[in-house]
Amino acid sequence: MSVANEVNVLVVPRLERLILWSECPGARLADDFRTRLNIGYVQELKVLGYLDLRIHVLEISNTIIEAGTKPSPRTIVPSVHILALKVRFGVRKEARMLPSYLRCFPNVVTLHIMSDEADEPTGKLNFKFWQEAGPIRCLQSQIKRVVFKNFRGDRSELTFLRFIWERAQLLHKMVIVLADGDDPASLEQMVAKLKPLACAKRASKDRKLTILVRNGGCVWSFHRASDLSVSDPFDC
Repeated sequence: MSVANEVNVLVVPRLERLILWSECPGARLADDFRTRLNIGYVQELKVLGYLDLRIHVLEISNTIIEAGTKPSPRTIVPSVHILALKVRFGVRKEARMLPSYLRCFPNVVTLHIMSDEADEPTGKLNFKFWQEAGPIRCLQSQIKRVVFKNFRGDRSELTFLRFIWERAQLLHKMVIVLADGDDPASLEQMVAKLKPLACAKRASKDRKLTILVRNGGCVWSFHRASDLSVSDPFDC
Protein backbone atom coordinates (compact mmCIF):
# COMPACT_ATOMS: atom_id res chain seq x y z
CA MET A 1 0.00 0.00 0.00
CA SER A 2 2.71 2.37 -1.10
CA VAL A 3 4.04 4.16 -4.14
CA ALA A 4 7.28 3.16 -5.83
CA ASN A 5 8.89 3.72 -9.20
CA GLU A 6 10.07 0.13 -9.37
CA VAL A 7 9.35 -3.19 -7.69
CA ASN A 8 12.02 -5.74 -8.58
CA VAL A 9 11.27 -9.37 -7.71
CA LEU A 10 14.27 -10.92 -9.39
CA VAL A 11 15.53 -13.98 -7.48
CA VAL A 12 13.00 -15.09 -4.87
CA PRO A 13 12.68 -18.87 -5.30
CA ARG A 14 10.42 -19.43 -2.26
CA LEU A 15 8.03 -16.49 -2.70
CA GLU A 16 4.43 -17.73 -2.90
CA ARG A 17 2.40 -14.50 -2.88
CA LEU A 18 3.02 -11.03 -4.24
CA ILE A 19 0.20 -8.68 -3.23
CA LEU A 20 0.19 -5.12 -4.56
CA TRP A 21 -2.28 -2.39 -3.69
CA SER A 22 -1.85 0.76 -5.78
CA GLU A 23 -4.29 2.91 -3.82
CA CYS A 24 -2.17 4.86 -1.34
CA PRO A 25 -4.32 7.09 0.92
CA GLY A 26 -3.40 10.74 0.60
CA ALA A 27 -1.09 10.25 -2.36
CA ARG A 28 -1.74 12.28 -5.49
CA LEU A 29 -0.19 10.60 -8.48
CA ALA A 30 0.50 12.34 -11.75
CA ASP A 31 -1.41 11.02 -14.75
CA ASP A 32 1.80 9.68 -16.25
CA PHE A 33 3.06 8.00 -13.06
CA ARG A 34 4.01 4.35 -13.52
CA THR A 35 5.43 1.59 -11.34
CA ARG A 36 7.59 -0.94 -13.13
CA LEU A 37 7.13 -4.46 -11.79
CA ASN A 38 10.06 -6.62 -12.84
CA ILE A 39 9.55 -10.36 -12.26
CA GLY A 40 12.44 -12.80 -12.59
CA TYR A 41 13.11 -16.15 -10.90
CA VAL A 42 9.94 -16.86 -8.91
CA GLN A 43 9.27 -20.55 -9.46
CA GLU A 44 6.93 -20.89 -6.42
CA LEU A 45 4.87 -17.72 -7.03
CA LYS A 46 1.24 -18.86 -6.99
CA VAL A 47 -0.65 -15.63 -6.24
CA LEU A 48 -0.19 -12.25 -7.93
CA GLY A 49 -2.27 -9.06 -7.88
CA TYR A 50 -3.71 -6.59 -8.15
CA LEU A 51 -1.83 -5.61 -11.28
CA ASP A 52 -3.27 -2.18 -12.09
CA LEU A 53 -3.10 -1.63 -15.83
CA ARG A 54 -3.24 2.13 -15.28
CA ILE A 55 -0.14 2.18 -13.10
CA HIS A 56 1.85 -1.04 -13.34
CA VAL A 57 4.22 -1.75 -16.19
CA LEU A 58 4.85 -5.50 -16.19
CA GLU A 59 8.33 -6.71 -17.07
CA ILE A 60 9.17 -10.42 -17.12
CA SER A 61 12.79 -11.49 -17.55
CA ASN A 62 13.68 -8.02 -18.88
CA THR A 63 10.85 -8.06 -21.45
CA ILE A 64 8.23 -5.33 -21.08
CA ILE A 65 4.74 -6.69 -21.71
CA GLU A 66 2.76 -4.53 -24.11
CA ALA A 67 -0.41 -4.89 -26.16
CA GLY A 68 0.32 -7.49 -28.81
CA THR A 69 3.31 -9.07 -27.00
CA LYS A 70 3.57 -12.69 -28.13
CA PRO A 71 4.06 -15.33 -25.41
CA SER A 72 7.43 -17.06 -25.19
CA PRO A 73 9.30 -19.03 -22.51
CA ARG A 74 10.85 -15.74 -21.38
CA THR A 75 7.55 -13.90 -20.97
CA ILE A 76 5.46 -16.36 -18.97
CA VAL A 77 5.18 -17.17 -15.26
CA PRO A 78 3.74 -20.71 -15.23
CA SER A 79 3.54 -21.05 -11.43
CA VAL A 80 0.79 -18.43 -10.92
CA HIS A 81 -2.63 -19.99 -10.23
CA ILE A 82 -4.48 -16.94 -8.84
CA LEU A 83 -4.22 -13.68 -10.76
CA ALA A 84 -5.90 -10.33 -9.99
CA LEU A 85 -6.04 -7.47 -12.48
CA LYS A 86 -7.47 -3.97 -12.21
CA VAL A 87 -8.56 -2.28 -15.44
CA ARG A 88 -10.55 0.67 -16.71
CA PHE A 89 -12.56 -0.85 -19.54
CA GLY A 90 -13.42 2.65 -20.77
CA VAL A 91 -9.74 3.27 -21.59
CA ARG A 92 -8.90 1.48 -24.82
CA LYS A 93 -5.16 1.29 -24.10
CA GLU A 94 -5.74 -0.58 -20.85
CA ALA A 95 -8.38 -2.96 -22.22
CA ARG A 96 -6.09 -3.83 -25.12
CA MET A 97 -3.43 -4.89 -22.61
CA LEU A 98 -5.64 -7.53 -21.00
CA PRO A 99 -5.03 -10.36 -23.52
CA SER A 100 -1.27 -9.82 -23.34
CA TYR A 101 -1.27 -9.95 -19.54
CA LEU A 102 -3.40 -13.10 -19.51
CA ARG A 103 -0.99 -14.82 -21.90
CA CYS A 104 1.83 -14.27 -19.41
CA PHE A 105 0.13 -16.55 -16.88
CA PRO A 106 -0.91 -19.71 -18.76
CA ASN A 107 -1.86 -21.76 -15.68
CA VAL A 108 -4.22 -19.35 -13.92
CA VAL A 109 -7.17 -21.20 -12.38
CA THR A 110 -8.88 -18.26 -10.63
CA LEU A 111 -9.04 -14.84 -12.28
CA HIS A 112 -10.06 -11.70 -10.38
CA ILE A 113 -10.96 -8.64 -12.44
CA MET A 114 -11.60 -5.31 -10.71
CA SER A 115 -13.31 -2.81 -13.00
CA ASP A 116 -12.43 0.83 -12.41
CA GLU A 117 -14.12 3.98 -13.69
CA ALA A 118 -12.38 6.17 -16.24
CA ASP A 119 -12.39 9.92 -15.59
CA GLU A 120 -12.05 10.55 -19.32
CA PRO A 121 -13.16 7.50 -21.36
CA THR A 122 -11.24 7.03 -24.61
CA GLY A 123 -13.65 4.72 -26.40
CA LYS A 124 -15.25 1.36 -25.83
CA LEU A 125 -14.09 -1.92 -27.30
CA ASN A 126 -16.82 -3.95 -28.95
CA PHE A 127 -17.14 -7.71 -28.94
CA LYS A 128 -15.33 -7.97 -32.28
CA PHE A 129 -12.11 -6.86 -30.58
CA TRP A 130 -12.29 -9.72 -28.09
CA GLN A 131 -13.17 -12.18 -30.87
CA GLU A 132 -9.98 -11.15 -32.66
CA ALA A 133 -7.83 -11.33 -29.53
CA GLY A 134 -6.44 -14.71 -30.54
CA PRO A 135 -5.85 -17.81 -28.41
CA ILE A 136 -5.21 -17.38 -24.69
CA ARG A 137 -3.99 -20.56 -23.07
CA CYS A 138 -5.30 -20.01 -19.54
CA LEU A 139 -8.81 -19.45 -20.92
CA GLN A 140 -8.67 -22.48 -23.16
CA SER A 141 -7.43 -25.00 -20.64
CA GLN A 142 -7.14 -23.70 -17.06
CA ILE A 143 -9.51 -21.01 -15.74
CA LYS A 144 -12.31 -22.47 -13.63
CA ARG A 145 -13.47 -19.43 -11.67
CA VAL A 146 -13.79 -15.74 -12.52
CA VAL A 147 -14.61 -12.99 -10.02
CA PHE A 148 -15.60 -9.66 -11.58
CA LYS A 149 -15.72 -6.81 -9.05
CA ASN A 150 -17.27 -3.34 -9.30
CA PHE A 151 -19.61 -4.32 -12.12
CA ARG A 152 -21.58 -1.28 -13.38
CA GLY A 153 -23.29 -2.82 -16.39
CA ASP A 154 -21.27 -0.89 -18.98
CA ARG A 155 -21.18 -2.28 -22.49
CA SER A 156 -17.41 -2.77 -22.33
CA GLU A 157 -17.75 -4.84 -19.17
CA LEU A 158 -20.52 -6.96 -20.69
CA THR A 159 -18.56 -7.69 -23.86
CA PHE A 160 -15.57 -8.81 -21.80
CA LEU A 161 -17.75 -11.11 -19.68
CA ARG A 162 -19.23 -12.58 -22.85
CA PHE A 163 -15.72 -13.17 -24.15
CA ILE A 164 -14.83 -15.06 -20.95
CA TRP A 165 -18.11 -16.99 -21.11
CA GLU A 166 -17.47 -18.12 -24.68
CA ARG A 167 -13.75 -18.85 -24.41
CA ALA A 168 -13.20 -20.38 -20.95
CA GLN A 169 -13.68 -24.09 -21.58
CA LEU A 170 -13.33 -25.23 -17.94
CA LEU A 171 -15.19 -22.33 -16.34
CA HIS A 172 -17.74 -23.51 -13.79
CA LYS A 173 -18.28 -20.42 -11.61
CA MET A 174 -18.56 -16.71 -12.36
CA VAL A 175 -19.06 -14.27 -9.49
CA ILE A 176 -20.27 -10.75 -10.33
CA VAL A 177 -19.86 -8.24 -7.50
CA LEU A 178 -21.88 -5.08 -8.09
CA ALA A 179 -20.41 -1.62 -7.63
CA ASP A 180 -23.81 -0.32 -6.50
CA GLY A 181 -25.10 -3.44 -4.87
CA ASP A 182 -26.96 -1.93 -1.91
CA ASP A 183 -29.77 -0.62 -4.09
CA PRO A 184 -32.40 -3.36 -4.79
CA ALA A 185 -33.46 -1.60 -8.01
CA SER A 186 -29.87 -1.50 -9.17
CA LEU A 187 -29.46 -5.19 -8.37
CA GLU A 188 -32.51 -6.06 -10.46
CA GLN A 189 -31.29 -3.88 -13.31
CA MET A 190 -27.82 -5.46 -13.33
CA VAL A 191 -29.25 -8.98 -13.27
CA ALA A 192 -31.37 -8.07 -16.31
CA LYS A 193 -28.27 -6.87 -18.16
CA LEU A 194 -26.46 -10.13 -17.39
CA LYS A 195 -29.29 -12.42 -18.53
CA PRO A 196 -28.26 -12.38 -22.23
CA LEU A 197 -25.04 -14.13 -21.18
CA ALA A 198 -27.06 -17.28 -20.61
CA CYS A 199 -28.04 -17.25 -24.29
CA ALA A 200 -24.51 -16.84 -25.60
CA LYS A 201 -22.74 -19.86 -27.06
CA ARG A 202 -20.43 -21.50 -24.55
CA ALA A 203 -17.02 -23.02 -25.19
CA SER A 204 -18.10 -26.22 -23.43
CA LYS A 205 -21.71 -27.37 -23.58
CA ASP A 206 -21.00 -30.28 -21.24
CA ARG A 207 -19.90 -28.21 -18.25
CA LYS A 208 -22.40 -26.52 -15.94
CA LEU A 209 -21.74 -22.90 -15.08
CA THR A 210 -23.02 -21.01 -12.05
CA ILE A 211 -23.33 -17.22 -12.19
CA LEU A 212 -23.54 -15.60 -8.77
CA VAL A 213 -24.50 -11.91 -8.61
CA ARG A 214 -23.99 -10.29 -5.23
CA ASN A 215 -23.64 -6.96 -3.49
CA GLY A 216 -20.33 -5.38 -2.70
CA GLY A 217 -19.61 -4.19 0.79
CA CYS A 218 -17.00 -6.75 1.81
CA VAL A 219 -13.80 -5.43 3.36
CA TRP A 220 -10.48 -6.67 2.01
CA SER A 221 -7.43 -6.52 4.27
CA PHE A 222 -3.72 -7.24 4.07
CA HIS A 223 -3.95 -9.09 7.37
CA ARG A 224 -6.34 -11.68 5.97
CA ALA A 225 -4.57 -11.80 2.59
CA SER A 226 -1.27 -12.59 4.31
CA ASP A 227 -2.78 -15.58 6.12
CA LEU A 228 -1.47 -18.58 4.15
CA SER A 229 -4.36 -20.70 5.43
CA VAL A 230 -6.66 -18.57 3.25
CA SER A 231 -6.49 -20.18 -0.16
CA ASP A 232 -7.49 -17.08 -2.17
CA PRO A 233 -6.30 -13.78 -0.65
CA PHE A 234 -8.44 -11.70 -3.02
CA ASP A 235 -11.72 -13.15 -1.81
CA CYS A 236 -13.58 -11.25 0.89
